[in-house]
Amino acid sequence: MTEDTPKHFAGFWPRVGAWLVDAIVLGLIGYAIGWAAFDYVSPLGANARFIGLGIGVLYHGILGSSLAGGRTLGKRLLGLKVVSLNGKPLNLFVALWRAIFLVGPAILNGWFFYIADPVLFQVLSVVAITAVFGVGLAQIYLVLFGGPARRLFHDLLSGSVVVYAATREVPKPKGAVHAAVAAVLVLGAAGLAVVGPGLVAAWFPSAVVSYPAEQAVADAVGKLPEVGEVGVTNNTHTYYSDGKATTTSTLIVTARTGRWAADTNPLLAKIGAETVKVYKFAPGQELTVKVVNGFDLGIASLTSARSVPYRTDCTAADTTCLME
Repeated sequence: MTEDTPKHFAGFWPRVGAWLVDAIVLGLIGYAIGWAAFDYVSPLGANARFIGLGIGVLYHGILGSSLAGGRTLGKRLLGLKVVSLNGKPLNLFVALWRAIFLVGPAILNGWFFYIADPVLFQVLSVVAITAVFGVGLAQIYLVLFGGPARRLFHDLLSGSVVVYAATREVPKPKGAVHAAVAAVLVLGAAGLAVVGPGLVAAWFPSAVVSYPAEQAVADAVGKLPEVGEVGVTNNTHTYYSDGKATTTSTLIVTARTGRWAADTNPLLAKIGAETVKVYKFAPGQELTVKVVNGFDLGIASLTSARSVPYRTDCTAADTTCLME
């Protein structure tokens, strides 16, 4: 290829620019849906990222297919398109398949989901670890060493390549070795995700800890009709004064809700009462109850919170038990 030959493969910065534009568009869509369906998505907590995942896959899948010429809004602004290796736009099925691996790692990163079913939870954990660490490392490797075509993991799986919009004939991209390295990274992460917990339990049994008391609180508070996702943590803090160490312990119960009432104190009192009924507090241990609303779709998030200490000897859902 001579110096005056037109470029075919999209450059690094144009692809980054297109990705940023698409991220902004998805963020605006996410905020619109989050506000419109606030009472539904807020109690879901991080599990609302399933919705964001679906939106992202549909956006990149439909616009990245032959239905829209392989051009999302970002690609249109930056003069790019995604095509198959024969130069033709992807069909809808392949484009959706590509979009799953394009959007999935970003949505799963930082997703602390709560799934009651242990089998489903383990499956999703393996998927999340593989996507975030395996696919994430593969993407970094391919960006740095993947050559001029810069075919990322989702491109390799879908037989696609990102080119400039004026490109008519796509040169055959090279990079079989890079594809093999990416596959090893992904499969290695998947293998560790599957066998890792078992190895930790076998080699370091003391590291495997269960929290039945905290789970009992989560189950009790989760039965309140106003509450969706529940989190329970036990925070210990040690501070020093005049050469003496003082340790405090606080149980923090966080409940996600829908749109707040004008007065959140009655709900905070209910959460506190349910906690005191099922949890045995140690001497000096304190309780803080917290309500959170907002949405986390992965593509857009907004959160508000209010927390208040609650008396650990008060089993009645009485607002006077709140220590404001």
